[in-house]
Amino acid sequence: MRKMPLTDSAWLTLEGREKPFHVGSMLLFTFPEDADRNYLQDLYAQWLDVKKLHPLYSKRIHMPPGGIGQPGWVEDEEFDIEYHVRHSALPKPGRVRELLALVSRLHGTLLDRSRPMWESHLIEGLRGKRFAMYNKMHHCVVDGVAGMKLVQEALSEDPGKRDMPPPWAAPSSRKKKKVSRQSGPLDELKAVLSTIKTQAGTVPGVSRAIADMYREALRNEHAAAPYRAPMTVLNGRITGARRFSAQSWPIERIRAVGKAFGATLNDVVLGMCGGALREYLLEIGELPDQPLVSMVPVSVRPKDQEGYGNAISMILCSLATDEADPAKRLEAIQDSMKIGKERFAKMSREEIINMMLLTSAPMLFGSLLRFEGRTRPAFNVTISNVPGPKKHLYYNGARMEGIYPVSICTHGQALNITLCSYADNLEFGVIGCRRTLPHLQHILTHLEDTLRDLERAAGIRR
Repeated sequence: MRKMPLTDSAWLTLEGREKPFHVGSMLLFTFPEDADRNYLQDLYAQWLDVKKLHPLYSKRIHMPPGGIGQPGWVEDEEFDIEYHVRHSALPKPGRVRELLALVSRLHGTLLDRSRPMWESHLIEGLRGKRFAMYNKMHHCVVDGVAGMKLVQEALSEDPGKRDMPPPWAAPSSRKKKKVSRQSGPLDELKAVLSTIKTQAGTVPGVSRAIADMYREALRNEHAAAPYRAPMTVLNGRITGARRFSAQSWPIERIRAVGKAFGATLNDVVLGMCGGALREYLLEIGELPDQPLVSMVPVSVRPKDQEGYGNAISMILCSLATDEADPAKRLEAIQDSMKIGKERFAKMSREEIINMMLLTSAPMLFGSLLRFEGRTRPAFNVTISNVPGPKKHLYYNGARMEGIYPVSICTHGQALNITLCSYADNLEFGVIGCRRTLPHLQHILTHLEDTLRDLERAAGIRR
């Protein structure tokens, strides 16, 4: 049995019926020109015919006796491929609306902990000679960046390539690894002591960084610090039902705005989200006087490090939703992100991770003690930008037209906006609590309106 890292097992501990902790993706494809009427039926049959599984897809959770102690991973000896891989059809008229409704329902259900924690759905019946794939995997297995990596590895830039295995098939060219000896109790004790020593060494730097963060927030209205965000409709208790919306925007439009304002691509994305949330909350009569604060996840996995587990930290950024002028709002967001980046530049990777764990501790305790969503939040909303494929990809001749992240909501965080780059577009996935946030799809309209406002402010004509 392989033990699960504590940072990964936390996602299991905090999960509940109203807050499933899996991440997912919705992929849109167009049929290849040579596809016959049995294309999807044959594709599904190939999916079920996988003989050897990718290690991430074949292991289930093993809980220690009595549920006390650190969980681990064991091989599932009763693996049932037909449980995990499913073929669905949309009701007529087969619009994107029906697809989003199906994905909303699928994403709101918990994964079965007695089985490997993933599902993949092949979805037919979509208008325009298209079909879709919806995948979900528990956050204790992968983070968003690693999940995107799994998707990319299953696709190809070659439209003529056929007989491609699905993501859950074992890689054919997997490098053989040297088998190390089985570690004993002494080895485990040494590892624990080494970890304690490393973590203890980060305490002074983390303490200074947190103190500086709060001092900066007192001096600069654009600086963000944990638990200073306003209490809003986004930050109460939620239900398990979800509503998912998705849309694409050309990267060049967003880059052009960034160039005009001297802003990064991600700054403009945050500016779009800040304007969209301001308009949405005005629309439902819930805009607070104090600006919303976003948590912006950042990957801390070294570029040369292999693996699919969780390796993320966060920057807090003011969304300046109290500012009506889109240009001034973007400038405030730029200032806020600059402060967060400069703080990270002075810290080691271990200090960055531990600062996140320390500042998140009250949220974790709140979840364990079940008062999350009833107190002032550490931040109001998560806005995550995941790097995706730079070129158009294909799967067995079918061109992937879009890939939309489907992320996590929890008590105190009723809304999540995650986007990824794909070829020439940024693909936005917006998910929220169905009951808490009425007409959630209006946020997409507000995103477009805000981008147009920024283009006008920059003097860009379309």
